[in-house]
Amino acid sequence: MRRVFAALLFGQLVLGSVVWAAGDSPGPGSVSESDAAIAAKAALERGLDQERSRNWAGAIEVYQTALERWPSQTDISRRLRLCELHYKLNRRYSDISFRNVLLHLPREQALELYDEVLERIQGNYVDAVPFEPLLRHALDNLEVALRDPVFLKTNAVGVTQEQILWLRDGLKRRRASLNAPDRPAALGVAAESEQLAAQVGISSTPIYLEYIYGACDALDDFSSYLTPDKLEDLYAMIDGNFVGLGVELKLDPKGLKLVGVIHGGPAWEAGLKVGEWIVEVDGRAVKGLGLDEAANRLSGEEGSLVELGVATSDGKDVRRLKLTRRHVDVESVQNRKLIDRTGLGYVQLTGFQKTSTEELERAITALEAEGMRALVLDLRGNPGGLLNVAVEIAERFLEGGLIVSTRGRAAGQSQAYSASGRPRWRFPLYVLTDRDSASASEILAGALQDHRRALVIGTRTYGKGSVQSIFALRSAPAGLKLTTAKFYSPLDRPYSEQGVSPDFPVELRVAAKPAGGSVVDHAGAIGDPKLDPVLAAAIRIAAERMPQSR
Repeated sequence: MRRVFAALLFGQLVLGSVVWAAGDSPGPGSVSESDAAIAAKAALERGLDQERSRNWAGAIEVYQTALERWPSQTDISRRLRLCELHYKLNRRYSDISFRNVLLHLPREQALELYDEVLERIQGNYVDAVPFEPLLRHALDNLEVALRDPVFLKTNAVGVTQEQILWLRDGLKRRRASLNAPDRPAALGVAAESEQLAAQVGISSTPIYLEYIYGACDALDDFSSYLTPDKLEDLYAMIDGNFVGLGVELKLDPKGLKLVGVIHGGPAWEAGLKVGEWIVEVDGRAVKGLGLDEAANRLSGEEGSLVELGVATSDGKDVRRLKLTRRHVDVESVQNRKLIDRTGLGYVQLTGFQKTSTEELERAITALEAEGMRALVLDLRGNPGGLLNVAVEIAERFLEGGLIVSTRGRAAGQSQAYSASGRPRWRFPLYVLTDRDSASASEILAGALQDHRRALVIGTRTYGKGSVQSIFALRSAPAGLKLTTAKFYSPLDRPYSEQGVSPDFPVELRVAAKPAGGSVVDHAGAIGDPKLDPVLAAAIRIAAERMPQSR
C-alpha cells in the first residue's frame, strides 16, 4: 500500500507544507519591500540547498511556501517548475513496473503507446488541446532527464558529457521551431528526438516515455499516465481492498512515517501506531530511499512475510516485527456514534468507494436503532471518490431535483444526475467540511446545501471541479487518468477553485486528519466535541434546531 489514498476520479496529490521559522513570515505591512526581497532570497537559497542534495520534494515544499508569500518571484517559480520535473522523473524511475515493464517495451510498441495516449487526449480530454504545448512539455522533460543522474545512469551508460550536451542543444533547437498541426506531425517530432538520441547511444523507448509523460503532465494536475502498478493500485482503491500491511505512509527523514493504520489490517493487529516510523524492511534501512522505492519493499504476494524495524514516535526504541501480507478492506465509514442524549448522531465518511453507500446505510440504520433523530455527517479530510457513489448517497437524502451536472467534449461526458424523489433519510442533517474535502465530497455537500437539505459547517472545501476517467490502454499493460468533464452544483455553481462555502464558518484550530491520511486508527481530536471545535459548533447549531425537528 502506498501513501496516497487518493480518490479514483477526484484524487489529489499533496506534497506537503513547510513550517516557517520565526521571522520568516511577517505579517502584512510589517516589513519593508527590501526586507521582503531579502527574505525571498533566503528562501531561494534554502531551496537551492535542497536541490544540491537532490531532495526534490524538500525543495518543492520550500518554493511552494515561498510563492505563497511572494507570488511575483519569477526565479522561485522557475526553480519550482524544474524541481517538479525532477521529482516526477525520480518517482517514475523508482516504480518497479516502470523499470521492469515500460522501459523494456520494443521501439514499435512504445511508439504505438505514445500514439494511443495522444489519441485519447485528442478525443476525450475536457478541452480541445493543441499538440504544441504537449510537445514543449515533453521536450522540457527530456532536457531535465538529460541532466538527471537517475535517467543517465539507466539509459545513457557510456555516453559522454559532450554527447549529452550535443543532444540537449539539438532538442533545444527543435523546441524553438515546433509545428504540429495534427497527431502524425506530433509523432514525427517525437521520432526526430528518438533519432537524435540514437546517434549518441540512447535507445528509443525512454525517449517515447518522456513524450508520454510530458503530454499527460501538460494537461492539468489531475491527469496522469499510470504505470502497471499505479493502475492496479487505483483499481484496488476503487474496490476498497488491496494486498498489503494496511498502512498509510509518508516519507520522512527518519524513514517511513505511519500516518494511517487501517483497523483490522496486519499492521493494526501487530500494534503499529500512527506517529511511528518504519526504519527497516527485511533488514535493510529505508532512510534515503524515495517513497515509491521504499513502499515497493513493503509490497509482496499475499501470504508472504515481511520483517519490519519500527521506531517509536520518540525515536528511543526500535522493535522488530514479522507481518504477513494479506487482503485488507478499507472502510470509508471510520466512526459512528450517538453524540448525546438528544439523539444527535455522528458519522465520519472518509471516501467514496464501491462499498461506501452500503457502509453508510449500515451505520445510519444502527444509529436510528439507538434513537438518532439528527445526523452530523463529517466529510473533513475526504478527498472524494466515485461520482456515482456521491450521487447515490445524495439521492438518499433528497426529495428530488438535480444533484450534479457534468460537462465535457466526449460522448457521454455531459450528464445531469437527479434524485428519484424517494429519499430514505428525512432527519435533520449537518455536514462538516474543510479545505481537504474535495470532489465527491463537494458534490454531496453542494447538492445538500443548494437544496437546503443540510447546513454546511466548517471551512470552504478544496474546489476541485473536474471528473477523471480511467482508460486501460491496449498498447501496454498501463492506463491513463484523464480529466474528461467539469461538474456543477444544482444551482449551476462551478466547483473549480471555488468549492463549497459553509453556511456556518468555523475557524479550524485542529487538523481534520493527520497529514496525508484519512484512514487513521486513533480517536484523536476529530469526533470529540471537547477537542473538535467544528463538531462542537455543529452540536450547538443542532441543539438550537432540534425542537423544531420533532
